Amino acid sequence: MMPQNIDGSKKLSEFSTNRVLKIVKKISVKPHFVSSNNHDGVANYLVLELKKLGLETNFEEDFTLTEWGNLTKSKNIIAKIKGSDSSKTLLLLSHYDSAPHSLSNGASDDASGVATILESIRAFKSSNQKHKNDIIILFTDAEELGLNGAALFVTKNKLCKDVGLAINFEARGTSGPSFMLMEVNKGNAKMVESFANANPKEAVSNSLMYSIYKMLPNDTDLTVFREHGQIQGFNFAFIDNHFNYHTSQDTYENLNPKSLAQQGSYLMPMLKYFANADLKNMNSIEDLVYFTTPIGFFHYSFSWVLPIIIVITILFLFLIFLAIGKRLINLIDAAKGFLLLMFAILLAGSTTFFGWKLILIVYPQYNDILQGFTYNGHDYVFGFLMLSLSICFWIYN
Repeated sequence: MMPQNIDGSKKLSEFSTNRVLKIVKKISVKPHFVSSNNHDGVANYLVLELKKLGLETNFEEDFTLTEWGNLTKSKNIIAKIKGSDSSKTLLLLSHYDSAPHSLSNGASDDASGVATILESIRAFKSSNQKHKNDIIILFTDAEELGLNGAALFVTKNKLCKDVGLAINFEARGTSGPSFMLMEVNKGNAKMVESFANANPKEAVSNSLMYSIYKMLPNDTDLTVFREHGQIQGFNFAFIDNHFNYHTSQDTYENLNPKSLAQQGSYLMPMLKYFANADLKNMNSIEDLVYFTTPIGFFHYSFSWVLPIIIVITILFLFLIFLAIGKRLINLIDAAKGFLLLMFAILLAGSTTFFGWKLILIVYPQYNDILQGFTYNGHDYVFGFLMLSLSICFWIYN
């Protein structure tokens, strides 16, 4: 689910993808990794843009030594919007440095996130909406070196103790739908319910993503806030065309505007909601199961999972025995069909696994691709999918 039309709105109170693209283009003209010639130029440009919005903006500079052994001087950019009666502060987060080892222009990673926040804040302020909570805009530095900018803010900035929720924008590709991934220390119930109340359109997420993400070693700036600041939050990232990630192909021309539009479709309603929500305690013990569909966002208690499985199993067995009693199916034939299904899955999976190994022998240069996903990877995915279906049809016929 992605926006099908690029919003070219000229209304100052609305999010405009075209305006975001202009910002991305200016940021991503050249590589701007830490200590590069263009790094300070990008930082100064962002400060200027924040000041145009009437925001008092400051640099935060200091050295940090991360758990990975990276000693780096980071230069964070911080701006703050005062609320009328703040419960806790809402933090909008993205990093402005690009990957150093690949001469990446950083259009997607992470000029897209920085530009999304800038445009959303501009639209939010133009609407003259009153809000209770303070809002901090934090553009971190040295994320690509080891999350140093985030570590600097969490460990040394007094503003961090007032943060109740963080929203982070990232990218691990240059296209595709933007996924919502939460960072929580315990249960996710309050986070899920708050996301549902914010009601962003065209959301893409489910609790399977959440479960897998918790097991992956792919940290973001938000991870630092959760682990060291006990601050929970939302990650939003698009990951398709992964072969462009951390390469010189991460350019303005390769960035999909629809992915950018979806980032805005998340932030605008969430900004309006969380700017007035009670952020004093976003922690939960309970987990919720959740998923998105074309018609909306659904969630229910994890405690319902076992009863649902039991009910479905009973209904399934009831239908099986009912069909056997009416002689609609034969138990022996059903068992044969099940064994054929298992054989088809095993054969299709083995063919795909060893088939790809054979392709790597024929094209050994594929092993040198940084992210492991070939530039014609989608063609291979489609080809192996068709091959697997053919195997299944052949076995059943």
